[in-house]
Amino acid sequence: MIMGRKNSHLDEIGKCIGHKICSLRLAKGLSRQQLSKAIGVTQQQLQKYETGSNRVTASRLLLIAKALEQEIPYFYEGFEAGDTSAHILENQRLCIEVAKNFRRIGNREHQDAINLLVKSLL
Repeated sequence: MIMGRKNSHLDEIGKCIGHKICSLRLAKGLSRQQLSKAIGVTQQQLQKYETGSNRVTASRLLLIAKALEQEIPYFYEGFEAGDTSAHILENQRLCIEVAKNFRRIGNREHQDAINLLVKSLL
């Protein structure tokens, strides 16, 4: 039995789940400190989850999902077809960037206008 062998497919899934956690956290307007406190880990540990350097256990993912008001299956969407490509990561990166920029808009009317614009594009 070989110890410490890496499985790149599992690592890629861990990274995608981490990006989803980070994206949801930012979309909810939570700091890393707030979410880490809610799930009972350090900020450093949460950062490792978000970057995919540490995998999230099922029990911890349940706590994260509850804290972010999201269903567990959301974190695994896209893996059924084996699609763990850069496309998913790029989508997550874009969502994070949009959420950050949107939160920096100080005018509520401007936020509402942008939200209306996005809805009109759907």
